[in-house]
Amino acid sequence: MLLFYLTDFIIIKPAVVDKYVRNSYLKKCPALSLCMKGMQSELLTGKSLGSKKGIPGMTVLTSLFEKNIFAKFPPVIHPLLEKVLGNNAYLHRKVNNFLLNEFEMKMHRSILRSYPYYMVIDPTNVCNLKCPLCPTWQDTKSRPKGRMGIGTFRKLLDEAGPYLFAVNLCNWGEPLLNPDLPSMIRYAKHYNTVTGLSTNLNYLPDETARELVESGTDIIIVSLDGATQESYERYRRDGNLQEVLRNIEKLNAYRENDQDSPLLIWQFLVNRYNEAEIGKARDMAAQLGMQFFPSPMRTSMGKELLLPLHERVTEMKEWLPGNPEYNRYAYEITPESRTRQETCRWLWNSTVVNWDGSVSPCCGVFEKTWDFAICRPDPKGKSLTFRQAWNSPRYRLARKLVSAHMKDSRHRTGLLMKSEYEGLICAKCVQFGFLEE
Repeated sequence: MLLFYLTDFIIIKPAVVDKYVRNSYLKKCPALSLCMKGMQSELLTGKSLGSKKGIPGMTVLTSLFEKNIFAKFPPVIHPLLEKVLGNNAYLHRKVNNFLLNEFEMKMHRSILRSYPYYMVIDPTNVCNLKCPLCPTWQDTKSRPKGRMGIGTFRKLLDEAGPYLFAVNLCNWGEPLLNPDLPSMIRYAKHYNTVTGLSTNLNYLPDETARELVESGTDIIIVSLDGATQESYERYRRDGNLQEVLRNIEKLNAYRENDQDSPLLIWQFLVNRYNEAEIGKARDMAAQLGMQFFPSPMRTSMGKELLLPLHERVTEMKEWLPGNPEYNRYAYEITPESRTRQETCRWLWNSTVVNWDGSVSPCCGVFEKTWDFAICRPDPKGKSLTFRQAWNSPRYRLARKLVSAHMKDSRHRTGLLMKSEYEGLICAKCVQFGFLEE
């Protein structure tokens, strides 16, 4: 029972997120305030303040918190999250915000006092390759091309950075084509976040390679779908395998002093044209000091939220591998099939900010017309804060819709009709199935 009330108190009491709630709970529950301080002390110092104050179980409570947050991220970054939790910088805010966010999501709140704790920021939506299932080069009108300025990035991080556990600097483009990328990474690291990016690594000047390592980048995911040029260029069109391997060696040269930082990951999207090379690619990755991750391919990325699963899979069947271990979809799929994802957490704990400051509800939104808000100043010089964008009318309606869907509420039909009328992309997910993680 104590743990129940303690957890409730920790969640409700976000010192820098909601001062009013904090003060009301402090007045009512000074003993629980002490427990909160004990858990924070353990996270900050590794020492148990609770045991000195006669409060048993503080180490257990802190351990439960760590397991809870690790569960929200892939295992490969758990060691990096441990470093965040072992760093005093902004940790108090991150812990309080995370717990408040979990509470608000479980309560299906549509207006959030918490910030997301994971953010995708797209430095640019310009790319140097022409991958067949990517809309970036095929559809040049649905979202204007450009690069995020460092001023826009800093303003965003100054507001949301203290609450973030992880930042991913990539979505629809090749991040290394933005010359400000190393400066962005340094600025994100100032806020004690796990900071990473995904790249095709066909472009990497020597100076940029050095800056990427020295800036404190935690993870660099290299999209490398082949162990030979023939299989690699089948999907990474206009890509050069040897150039990528040379650029990995550049990074390794600057990693000389610390072979673990940044963590280099070889991401191998398995398809029928490269599945025979998985073993060879794994050996190459080991020789280069990289972790190897063979992953199932997705359907056409620009259509993941727009079409029923059956149509999307039928359209890309030529890419499906023969090995079912690396096939995300059933070979015989029916028109009634839905994705395996049963709900959406993006609306509560994660978000995407595009190069121009516009905010999308998830990483599957390509067309600008589906954006929820924009943080960049308009022609009149006015702009939304991220918090205002995070609680914009579209976000609030989307959370109500998904909550009603999950609870099978009598309001579901009405909210779905309203969402379709308002042009809300989330209505597609309710109909066809949510974006798969």
